[in-house]
Amino acid sequence: MEILGLAIVVVLLILGLVFVIKFVALKKPSTLKKDVVESQVASNYLSTYLSTSVQECSGLSTTELLQDCAAQGGITCQDGETSCEKPREVAAFIFNQTFDQWKWKYEMSAFLGERSSLFTLGTACPGQKRSKTFPLPTRAGTLYVKLDICG
Repeated sequence: MEILGLAIVVVLLILGLVFVIKFVALKKPSTLKKDVVESQVASNYLSTYLSTSVQECSGLSTTELLQDCAAQGGITCQDGETSCEKPREVAAFIFNQTFDQWKWKYEMSAFLGERSSLFTLGTACPGQKRSKTFPLPTRAGTLYVKLDICG
């Protein structure tokens, strides 16, 4: 009789372990973590991009070049590119070395108001996306730099 009781306890322990393994150990990872990571990636990339110093433009940051471009300034870099061309080139280089290599879909844009686009890289996200927008003050109004990561 004691052996039968012990066998029942063992069977119940095995059933409990099966449920634990099925519902806890084999559970798919949360998409919330993925969403937070992608949102953080967008924020970090824009922050890095905007603080990047461009040596060909006397060490000015891409933020300063974008602000000059929005105000229709006259900065011309040592390689002959203007303050409107250089930020796009820097962004294209950064994304070519990262998101394009990883085959991540994205759209980055810099625009002044709703109508005046300075540049756009990548393709528009048709479905879900994680976005980050940085506003930059300029003499011509607020310039927005936006990065959408599709997914």
